[in-house]
Amino acid sequence: MEDLLKIFILGIIQGITEFLPISSHSHLIIFERFLNFNNNNEVINLAFHLGSLLSVLVFFSKELLALVQNRNIIINLIIGTIPVVIIGFIFHYFGLIKILSNPLIIGSTTILFAFLLFFADKKDQNNTIELNLNMKDSLIIGLYQTIALIPGVSRSGITITAARFLNYTRYDAAKFSFLLSIPTTGAACFLGVLDIIKIGSAELTLNAFVAFLSSFIFALITLKLFMGFLQKFSFNVFVYYRVIFGIFIFIYFI
Repeated sequence: MEDLLKIFILGIIQGITEFLPISSHSHLIIFERFLNFNNNNEVINLAFHLGSLLSVLVFFSKELLALVQNRNIIINLIIGTIPVVIIGFIFHYFGLIKILSNPLIIGSTTILFAFLLFFADKKDQNNTIELNLNMKDSLIIGLYQTIALIPGVSRSGITITAARFLNYTRYDAAKFSFLLSIPTTGAACFLGVLDIIKIGSAELTLNAFVAFLSSFIFALITLKLFMGFLQKFSFNVFVYYRVIFGIFIFIYFI
C-alpha cells in the first residue's frame, strides 16, 4: 500500500510536469530519491509515459483529426522527430540517460536552460505553425529536442525555447511542442515495450494501472490549464521555478 501511494504521487508529478517546461524526468528522479522509492519497474515507467501520451492525444483530438488534410504539419512533425529517434536510440543502447541521471547534472541543466528559455521569450513573436512552419524550422526544433535526452533539460522546455527563437508565438510554440511529443513519446514507449519483452516481464498490476491513470488525469488537466495560461502570460514563472528547483537540488542532494 505504501508503494502504491508513492506511485500515485509520482504519477501526479509525471502528469503535471510532462508538458510544463520544467522537465518531468528530473522531477521523477529527484522525487524518487525524496520518497526513497527505487523504481526499476519497466512496466510502471511505461505506464507513466502511456498516460501522458494518451492525455495529449485526447486534448488535441480535433487537431489530430484535422491533420489528415494538412500534409505540411504531418511532414514537419516527422522531420522534427527523426533527430531524437536516432540520438535517443544511441542514448538508450549505451545506457547514457541513466549515467547522466545524477543531481549535479540535473541541477546544472535545470538552471542553465531556464536562462535560455528566458532569453528566447523576451520579445514578441507572431509566427504560427499553420502559416509559417517549414521543414528548416522543424529540423532545428527537432535538433534542439535531442538535447532533452540529458536529464533536467525538459523536452517541452527546449522545443518551446527553439520555437520562440524562431519567432513563433507562445501558444503555437507550445502547441507544436506537444504535437511533437506524440511521435517522440510513442518512440520512447516502443523502446519501453522492447525492454519489457527483453526482460520477459509484462505483468499488469494495480501499481501500473495507478501509474497510468494518475499520469493521464493530471497531464490532461495540466494541458488545459497551461494552454489557457499561455494566452495571457509569459514563461517567466517557469524560469523562476527552474532556478529555485535547481538550487534546491544542489542544496538537498549534493
